[in-house]
Amino acid sequence: MFPGIALAEAFLSLSPGGSVSFVGTEGGLEARAVPSRGIEIDFVSSGQVRGRGAGGLTGVAKMIGGLSASFRVLRRRRPDFVFGVGGYASVPVSLAAAATGVSLFLQEQNAVPGRSNRMLGRIARGVYTGFGGAVPYFPPGRASVSGNPVRREIVEAAAESRKRVPPPGPFTVFAMGGSQGARAINELVLGMGREGKGGEGEMRFLLQTGEKEFAAVENVVREEGLPIEPFPFTDRIGDFFARCHAVLMRAGALSIAEAALFGKPCVLIPYPFAADRHQEKNAEEFCAGGGGIFLRQEQASVTKVREALSLWAGDPARRKLAEEGAAGFSRPGAAQAIIRSALREMGRGVDGGV
Repeated sequence: MFPGIALAEAFLSLSPGGSVSFVGTEGGLEARAVPSRGIEIDFVSSGQVRGRGAGGLTGVAKMIGGLSASFRVLRRRRPDFVFGVGGYASVPVSLAAAATGVSLFLQEQNAVPGRSNRMLGRIARGVYTGFGGAVPYFPPGRASVSGNPVRREIVEAAAESRKRVPPPGPFTVFAMGGSQGARAINELVLGMGREGKGGEGEMRFLLQTGEKEFAAVENVVREEGLPIEPFPFTDRIGDFFARCHAVLMRAGALSIAEAALFGKPCVLIPYPFAADRHQEKNAEEFCAGGGGIFLRQEQASVTKVREALSLWAGDPARRKLAEEGAAGFSRPGAAQAIIRSALREMGRGVDGGV
């Protein structure tokens, strides 16, 4: 969803007279986040089509219903082109676009594409990837590395942050496990907070816990006096990137893109159960450029993670190199570059609708 919002912002900035609408599912995060930005959204049914049991049949039924609804949406909206950005809803609307002759483009965030985008890549006019590792999964000449599009507010906050001097005070780590939080990340931070409390080389932590674990984590932090500032979730993620020296997180594609924009070195602990182990591939590609350290879940003990962070805390020159590596991975102009490229592919100027 967030890459789609970034692309919508870019299109409207390039074509003020154009129009944008989304297609999503009523149960998805987009049902709230898209209308809150003043963008119209249509809902279709969709689901995972996998397995032979009742779950698989339910997914097929939802997909058929979603495809029919997508044809109706396209007849009413009459877009010039469609961007599939992942998620269940992108499949029926992308298939409907291709079937009706509407130009279809894809934006693949991860280093290993999902099965749906691999399939849709065969019928799309172009595919824009966040990682170079994704390109070989698509037909030759179809995909190009664009970087992942990030919302304008975060791009602007990152540009402003990088003009300032480093944050004052003790070495500060921004730790997060995604919008739902990650128990493993929370437990690591609590452990590091206990180890370092009151000692030399103290680290402080900004910890996004997720809604479900916030109360429990907050109680522990308060009772034990740990150097941790917990919060459940925020839409203003840029504020926290700006306050830290380094980041501890999973290896989600968009989180990596955002950290890179701020030039923040990362310790990445990929989610071990991600489809096709795509988070490991995300981490490998990002860290190959010098912007971070990659630890598998089984390696990520409190001691190992603290040692990794201490490399940067105790050596400003080493941290500077890692900051440069992270910043080198960033693509602040990705959203506009993708839209411009798609319009060129269609032989169009910056007008129309998407």
